[in-house]
Amino acid sequence: MFKLVVLFCALAAVANARPSLPLSSALVYTAPAAATVTVHEPALAHVGSVVKTYPTAVSHQSHSVVHNSAHLVQDVVAPVVKTTYTTAPVLKSISTYAHTPVVYNSW
Repeated sequence: MFKLVVLFCALAAVANARPSLPLSSALVYTAPAAATVTVHEPALAHVGSVVKTYPTAVSHQSHSVVHNSAHLVQDVVAPVVKTTYTTAPVLKSISTYAHTPVVYNSW
């Protein structure tokens, strides 16, 4: 147990004795991190399809024999939120306008 206490004290002493920056050193600035913009927009997702068949030709009244049938496909959609992640530019663009010329009156 005593060895652990000595080891902990030695690590604390080394951590406190690390050299710091001298006061005369210049400050170093890093570039700001690129901001991430999250865009949420509503959308529709295709979940499935419902296939229906409608008879187009039926023989006699006494027999219900379907000779031909048409297929109708209906899509099943569900509302979802579409998320897009984009990064904003680091440098902002500044729009400048042309200055109007100075007009002096000659009278």
